[in-house]
Amino acid sequence: MHLLWLFPVLLWLPGYSAAQNEVTGPKTTSGPERGSLTVQCNYTSGWKTHKKYWCRGAVWSSCKTLVKTTGSEQEVKKDRVSIRDDQENLTFMVTMEDLRRDDADIYWCAIERVGSDHGFSVDVTIDPGYSAAQNEVTGPKTTSGPERGSLTVQCNYTSGWKTHKKYWCRGAVWSSCKTLVKTTGSEQEVKEDRVSIRDDQENLTFMVTMEDLRRDDADIYWCAIERVGSDHGFPVDVTIDPAPENPVTARTTTVTSITVKTASNPSVTRTTSPLEWSLFSSTSFLILVFLEVPLLLGMLSAVLWVNRPQRCPGRRRSPPDEN
Repeated sequence: MHLLWLFPVLLWLPGYSAAQNEVTGPKTTSGPERGSLTVQCNYTSGWKTHKKYWCRGAVWSSCKTLVKTTGSEQEVKKDRVSIRDDQENLTFMVTMEDLRRDDADIYWCAIERVGSDHGFSVDVTIDPGYSAAQNEVTGPKTTSGPERGSLTVQCNYTSGWKTHKKYWCRGAVWSSCKTLVKTTGSEQEVKEDRVSIRDDQENLTFMVTMEDLRRDDADIYWCAIERVGSDHGFPVDVTIDPAPENPVTARTTTVTSITVKTASNPSVTRTTSPLEWSLFSSTSFLILVFLEVPLLLGMLSAVLWVNRPQRCPGRRRSPPDEN
């Protein structure tokens, strides 16, 4: 009952929107000319079975849809662009192949819905001049991911390195960067802490995924291939987009402690949030109402019964004295 006023207040708070951050992705990403790039878009759980799509054009209202899912996890490919929805992990992946310089543009991670669709803009740039002879391993020059979310980086390599071990390395200086995760030389996925890597030898790519992103994860990383002599590496500048502050959380700082007595522990103090305390108060109020109303009605009935009008029986008259 005490929570009924909260909903309109949420809608009134500046900056709050039910549609805010329903879909996100990297703000910027890049891929090599004649190569490919993969963009990971993230969405919230309410949109699992909705259709997702990849849209091109700086103006959201008039962007051109290039490829769209069917509402399932089935991969859909159209021309040089493919899309696949991973509903378990609440992400969908868009891959653009055979990149050309004029592919550079603003694109959108988008979700189809009744009314205005949800969209998040991604600035895609194309790095010119890369060829198999010049670069044994390549990747995006820059990419970004949301704080507390995840990001996936696609690294590309030439055919001569299929069975070589690939790894993800952190640090601005290539010669002293720290290896975070490494493949076994096969296509088996390997995971270390919050970072995983998987080699797709058929498509000559390996994918690196970083989860539970934190602000201090921002750094220079390397798509790398292990070999005899000097390893091959390509630098990727990773930035982390700070999570938007929840206005309700930011304004609520009060903490309430309540004491609960149990048989095993006579006095246990538990700290509760304001929302929990409000729910506790509401529940207590309802219990009191359901217990006290019947009691009051019973007492009122008893009072009315005691004070009901009394009917006095009539007295029998003696017959008149004939005398």
